[in-house]
Amino acid sequence: MLEPEEERSAWQRAVDLFENAGVRPDLVPTYADALLALRDTEIAAKLRAAGHEQAAALIQPDPDFIDAAWGEDR
Repeated sequence: MLEPEEERSAWQRAVDLFENAGVRPDLVPTYADALLALRDTEIAAKLRAAGHEQAAALIQPDPDFIDAAWGEDR
């Protein structure tokens, strides 16, 4: 049984989207992690622009993580 939509995490929703798009099953978790890391980067940029540097630093993912997930071998 599926969880109610409001109880599903963003990661679970990303996994569903990648699975439904036909992404190779072994890549789905990596792509979901990378997608959310990109979103976190966007949120961190907005926080910085609003003058909230400390909050942005807590959210900002390591850019190497994103690069590794979307690397040439994927």
